[in-house]
Amino acid sequence: MDIRWANSGDAETVALLHTTSWRDAYASILSPEFLAGPIEQDRLDFWASRFASGRPEQAIFLAEEQRSPVGFVCVLGDDDAMFGSLIDNLHVAPPYRGRGVGEQLLSKAASWISDASASSGIYLWVFEANVAGRRFYARLGGKEVERSVSALPSAKGQAVLRVTWDSAAALKSI
Repeated sequence: MDIRWANSGDAETVALLHTTSWRDAYASILSPEFLAGPIEQDRLDFWASRFASGRPEQAIFLAEEQRSPVGFVCVLGDDDAMFGSLIDNLHVAPPYRGRGVGEQLLSKAASWISDASASSGIYLWVFEANVAGRRFYARLGGKEVERSVSALPSAKGQAVLRVTWDSAAALKSI
């Protein structure tokens, strides 16, 4: 498997991976109406905008196996004064889950954070109902430290949990 920097030419690929992942993992979390249709344009618009922003504190990495996209991670460096850098998105195509893709993407993100950011903490938000995701992050040493409500309209008030790591080194060495 190869992990490379994603660029604006990858917006459609990343949007498709994101859509596929949400339809699979969030079928009982997000609105069925949203997942049945508007999600495709929503995610394409989101990723086209994200790539166009050119934010220097942002990194997007794409995992490929034999040149086929299998996952991606998006990091916003030094996003929060207390918690550090945000893993804004981590998605793996359903057939590739459980094969180490997520761990490798998080390790790549942690390496970038170590090199690019002043703070070393890392955090992300996970739906409370996403039991598999929560188990995955706990296995990697993530600590659930806060409960809130998702800002996504299609989540209809679903609870989310902040998961933290004290340092990038904790994920870098996975």
